[in-house]
Amino acid sequence: MITTHNITHGLTTNLFGKKIFVFDTIDSTNTCARLLAECGVEEGTVVYAEEQSSGRGRLKRKWLAAKGENLLFSIIFSPQIKERRYYLIPLMVSVCIVEGIGKNVPECAVIVKWPNDILLTTGEKIGGILTELTRTYNHELRIVAGIGINVNQTKFPPSIASAASSLRIASGKQVDRIALLHEILSGIEKNYDAVHADPDSIVERWRSYSTMFDKPVQVQQGRTIQTGICKDIDREGALLIEDKKGNVIRIIAGDVTSVAVNNQ
Repeated sequence: MITTHNITHGLTTNLFGKKIFVFDTIDSTNTCARLLAECGVEEGTVVYAEEQSSGRGRLKRKWLAAKGENLLFSIIFSPQIKERRYYLIPLMVSVCIVEGIGKNVPECAVIVKWPNDILLTTGEKIGGILTELTRTYNHELRIVAGIGINVNQTKFPPSIASAASSLRIASGKQVDRIALLHEILSGIEKNYDAVHADPDSIVERWRSYSTMFDKPVQVQQGRTIQTGICKDIDREGALLIEDKKGNVIRIIAGDVTSVAVNNQ
C-alpha cells in the first residue's frame, strides 16, 4: 500500500499535496474531498486512495479500478477566477496529466477528449476527471477535481474491457505510480496561476493534445442530442460545434461521442 510518507517523500510542491489524506479503501475520494472542502480545509489538499468502493465518473457512472494498481485522487482548488472560467480547471488538469505521462511514460502516446477524458491515441480510455463545485461553511467556492488514471491494471471487467486500457498495457512495462503522481502535482502547481493570468495558454495547450477538431461528433445533454462538426473550444473551455445549417453551438457540458461518416 502507498502511504503518506511514500507520497510526500521527494514531493517538491509548496501547495498541492502539502496536506494529504491517504486511504487504503474509501467510498470515493471526491466525496471525502468535498466534505473536507466544505469544512474549510486549505487549498491544495489531496485525498488519495488505493481503492474506491463507490468511485464516480461523470453522469453518475461508476469508476472501476483494481486496488493498488492505479492512481485515484482528488484535489481541492480555491480559484480566484470568474465563474465562466471554472471549466478551465479540468482543462488545465488534463494538460498536466498528459504532460506528466509524457515525461514518465514516453512510450505511451495520449490525447485529451472534451470534457474530461484521457485516451491512448488508439482510442482506449486510460483516465478521467470528475470536477465538482461546492462551498465552505462560510460560502467560499471550492472546486474538487477527482482524477482516475489506469496505471498498472492489466485486466478489466467485461463491461469496459474493449474501451479501457492502461499505461502498463500500452507501454509494456510497470509504471512508477509515485513518480507519475509527483509529476502531475508539480505540473498543476506550475500551471495553476495560468488559469487566471494566461487562460489562453491553457486552452492552446489543450488543443494541441486533442484530435477532435473538424470531425463529426454527437453531444448528449440530458435528453437533448446535438450533432455536428467539432470546430474548437473557446477561451473559457466550452465546446463549439457547427450544425448542418452552419450555426455554431456553444456547449459547456455534455457527453461527446464520435460519429461514423457514411461515404456511400
